[in-house]
Amino acid sequence: MTHLFRLVFVLSLGASLASAQPASDRVLRIVPNADLQTLDPIVTTAGVVSSHAHMVYDQLFGRNAAQLPQPQMVESFGNSADGLVWRFTLRDGLLFHDGAPVTADDVVASLRRWGARDPHGRQMIAITDSLAAEPDGRTVIWRLRRPYGLMLEALSKPAGNMPAIMPARIAATDPFKAVQDPIGSGPFIFQRDEWVPGSRVVYRRNPAYRPRNEPAEGTAGGKMVYVDRVEWLNIANAQTAALALITGEIDYVETPGVDFLPMLTSRGVRTLRTNILGAPGMIRMNHLHPPFNDVRARQALMLVVDQEEFLQAMFPDLSLTQVCHAFFVCGSPQETDAGVPSGLGRSPERARELLRQSGYDGRPLVIMDPTDNPFMHAATLVMVQQMQAIGFRTDVQATDFATMATRRASRKPPQDGGWDIGLTFWNGLGASDPVGNVPMQASCDKAWPGWPCDAAHQALIDAYPYAPTAIARRQILDDLQISAYRIVPYVPFGQWFLPVAYSPRLTGVLSMPGIIVPWNIRKAPRAG
Repeated sequence: MTHLFRLVFVLSLGASLASAQPASDRVLRIVPNADLQTLDPIVTTAGVVSSHAHMVYDQLFGRNAAQLPQPQMVESFGNSADGLVWRFTLRDGLLFHDGAPVTADDVVASLRRWGARDPHGRQMIAITDSLAAEPDGRTVIWRLRRPYGLMLEALSKPAGNMPAIMPARIAATDPFKAVQDPIGSGPFIFQRDEWVPGSRVVYRRNPAYRPRNEPAEGTAGGKMVYVDRVEWLNIANAQTAALALITGEIDYVETPGVDFLPMLTSRGVRTLRTNILGAPGMIRMNHLHPPFNDVRARQALMLVVDQEEFLQAMFPDLSLTQVCHAFFVCGSPQETDAGVPSGLGRSPERARELLRQSGYDGRPLVIMDPTDNPFMHAATLVMVQQMQAIGFRTDVQATDFATMATRRASRKPPQDGGWDIGLTFWNGLGASDPVGNVPMQASCDKAWPGWPCDAAHQALIDAYPYAPTAIARRQILDDLQISAYRIVPYVPFGQWFLPVAYSPRLTGVLSMPGIIVPWNIRKAPRAG
């Protein structure tokens, strides 16, 4: 598509938007990093669904800019001296979008549903004596059999399987089946009648929302909304999105094309690095089917992956990138170099021998290629070249990122509609949490798609919240990374730090790793 054609497309986009909705300084138009295809933050860890969830739902606790848990839906809370009993009391005046009050019963049902899927939640439910609502309708009592050191961190997690509070009747939905009715108590209301999958998602301001009195910070504090309507537009082409941002037809791009960042900044567009830990890339293999059900095939792939080649192909500006072999993210408090094998990306002969020992039969491997994401598409092509160099055969199948996120839930054999490999990236904040790093879990059929299965590895993850000292916790981190390089749940392929890009008409844009935060944003009138 030529530059002229793209410009015509952007102008026509603006005309169609204007005809569909009167031009308004109280409409915020955002391009998220992927199309929204699922509405339930419990059944998927896709980042775009987490952002959707923060529009619609609220949580008991949020996170401030320092990633410290802060009360959000709760008015007060406490923990007994022995650490076994937690009490949470809700704020007055919390209402769901259908007008029903938020009650302690809703909280209990929501947390139990979350606890069936989330790694932290499963740990907590496993040691629960009781989780029940008090007769006052506002208080929840959670009784444990042993103290859980990460309770507030778990209840405030902003991404992954987010502990969103929804009505009890909806929370009664099977946690392995997506809810279709996204009613929450959050600052925005989802407009189902205007949702066009693949094109547009619309939210309107929730007039009944009662923000906290504190200043907004991350997902904590007062979620003040200064626009009447938020539209998510699925503009997959990076150049088209950049031109639309420059011309003012859109206001915010979550993942701007790195090739266009110089052009954007030169035209007055603002950028902000909202994620100080960046995004670690992950090559996820399907552990259920040959060849990656054999650890030697996974180790062969790990040895051949040259992160420098990946990052050079993905990003023209290498200052946005970092080679990183730490499973718990470089630059995080959990970073460790324990167990990192020598010769990563430089050992083709060792990789070929491991592949031979794995019994790989030469079947072309089904690789899902998210072509709507330019840098992930580039990474996929580099991986294919590196794999072919040691004897893998490949069947690269083009898809979009959202469809890939749906397809990877299939356990079917690759030749019957399943898959062998899919590349993804994670919120650096979530990946740095040894329990919250969902792809690190090795809990077999309960694990994230790819389904690693290793009891000793999972035991290390399960022990982490109960480490009695900081030294003991650091030892578990080291042991866990050593174990990860032994079983290879996924292969890291680098870390990057992409800014968001937004119109100079916007003020109050907040930072939150991996999450679109639309509250606190004001939009100035267009000049002239």
